Amino acid sequence: MRYTVLGNTQVTVSVEVEADDPAEAMQKAKRKFKGVKAYAGNGGTDKLIGVEGLGETIAADEPVVFDDCIES
Repeated sequence: MRYTVLGNTQVTVSVEVEADDPAEAMQKAKRKFKGVKAYAGNGGTDKLIGVEGLGETIAADEPVVFDDCIES
């Protein structure tokens, strides 16, 4: 049998904004962030993720935890 094993990890996204205080910065980041996008790469469109806006980053913070599988 062939299985696709699924896992997950937490990622951190950062957004650069100018603000007078942390509360204003959080609100501006929510409005500015364009979201996590799937890009073509490594043989398919589901292989590479990134962010679109200037001053935005994304990074995996933890190891992947494999917690499910489905028959392929």
